Amino acid sequence: MGIQGLTKLLADQAPECMKEQKFEAYFGRKIAVDASMHIYQFMAVVGRMGDQMLTNEAGDVTSHLQGMFYRTAKMLEAGIRPVFVFDGKPPELKRKLLDQRGE
Repeated sequence: MGIQGLTKLLADQAPECMKEQKFEAYFGRKIAVDASMHIYQFMAVVGRMGDQMLTNEAGDVTSHLQGMFYRTAKMLEAGIRPVFVFDGKPPELKRKLLDQRGE
């Protein structure tokens, strides 16, 4: 879910806190990866692929798994140690906001 407007707020109020880096700049570091967002990104792409999706023997779509595998491999090749973080149950305050957004 993230914080709505955070990127714009930071860009406006503290532009020096954000800078683009190449993967290699993080060599030897552990980097937290929002696993849910990564999976969502690949699932969104898979949904636009139509009948060009990868599947297993049972016919289940596996394209998103390949995407996660290759992205993780790229991080490892760059010397990055990814730590995948999965959201738990949201706190009550966040739950209320999610409910409001769903209306």
